[in-house]
Amino acid sequence: MKTKSSVLASVLAWLAAFLSIAPFVYVLALSFLPASGGVTFHYYYQVFLGTSQYLTRFWKSLLICLCVVAGQLVVSILAGYGFAKCQFKGKNALLFLLMILMVLPLQVTLAPNYIMLDSLGLLDTYAALILPSIFAPLGTFILTQSFKSVSEDIVDAAKLDGCGLFRLLVKVVLPMNTSGLVCVTLLSFLDGWNMVEQPIAYLKDFMRYPISVALAYVPPADPTLQLVCCVLVVLPPLFLFTYFNRELVEGIVLAEMK
Repeated sequence: MKTKSSVLASVLAWLAAFLSIAPFVYVLALSFLPASGGVTFHYYYQVFLGTSQYLTRFWKSLLICLCVVAGQLVVSILAGYGFAKCQFKGKNALLFLLMILMVLPLQVTLAPNYIMLDSLGLLDTYAALILPSIFAPLGTFILTQSFKSVSEDIVDAAKLDGCGLFRLLVKVVLPMNTSGLVCVTLLSFLDGWNMVEQPIAYLKDFMRYPISVALAYVPPADPTLQLVCCVLVVLPPLFLFTYFNRELVEGIVLAEMK
């Protein structure tokens, strides 16, 4: 019975993996096959080397994502440490409010963010994409759960050795929660890399659009060029998720367990 169950589980796992990877393999294969027939690398040369039109947007989008990741890590680390290891009035209420904000759909926050950014004079700038993403609640929630896994005995021992609040965070808590940090880094990068509604709502200049939005404006008359641009867009998240797969899984599992 166990053997049949194991075989069935393996078959279902392979089937799920095939269904997940099949669209990417399909896009990758067709990106070498133009409508005129044959196999060509011309479109790869055009996108990666021939012109700066696509690579410029690629690097701008990457810079935006790096700023989002850096800012969200700082906010999530400080807020998560406060929720996990510090005692203050209203902590549980604030944490509950954070969880409510976490389940709100993005479309609900577009209008308030637009009004706030307009009052600050930040519309049609890259800051309009970066600042709201920095304060996304998911990273704080994940690190709050991750930091709770650090034993209070370890924290008390570090305090007895003379560790202050900042040193305790840097020397003790963060090294013990690398999986949570990697998890927040990957999820915040993916969120910034795939943003579509925010650039359309906050940016007026087409030249400022990140590649996630500009991809829709690739000439539809040339589908092979569109497919090559799709390959370009998928490369950063594919590399990160492949390289840090174990840390991502551990961070998510740890957040669910606490």
